[in-house]
Amino acid sequence: MRLRPEQAHAVLPQVDPGRLRSGLSVGLRDGALLALVAAGLSAVEIAGLKASAVTMEGCRLVVSVRRHGVTWTAVLPTDLGARLLAWLSECRLWAVPEPVFQGIQGPAHPDRCPLSDAELDRLRQQLYGLADIAVSCYLTKRDKAATLPSKEPSG
Repeated sequence: MRLRPEQAHAVLPQVDPGRLRSGLSVGLRDGALLALVAAGLSAVEIAGLKASAVTMEGCRLVVSVRRHGVTWTAVLPTDLGARLLAWLSECRLWAVPEPVFQGIQGPAHPDRCPLSDAELDRLRQQLYGLADIAVSCYLTKRDKAATLPSKEPSG
């Protein structure tokens, strides 16, 4: 089950930007992740996103990614742009070639993900927080042997 842009946009108001976990502003991070999904970016594009790919154009935030070998841009509306801008400011990332989101094992990188798309989809269904989707690509090959549900959850 993939999170569609309209679903991400619908749950954004429920994200508490003041939520912290172990000193990390997970509320701001989750809001930025959901804003990017709501803007139409895929998990792979979000995982590979660098701060230098986020620019301002006419008071709007513009995100540039490579999609099917071509540079694709998304002009974020104010409500989505504000979420991403808050996260970039919190991390002190602006116009630098550093990843926007980093996990426990370092920056996200779509080529390092050892799981198939089907396995990632099953993991996404098990995870409670959207931010955990980005972390799923950090699973090592030995973690791949962990038991995954063989059936889709009902509901």
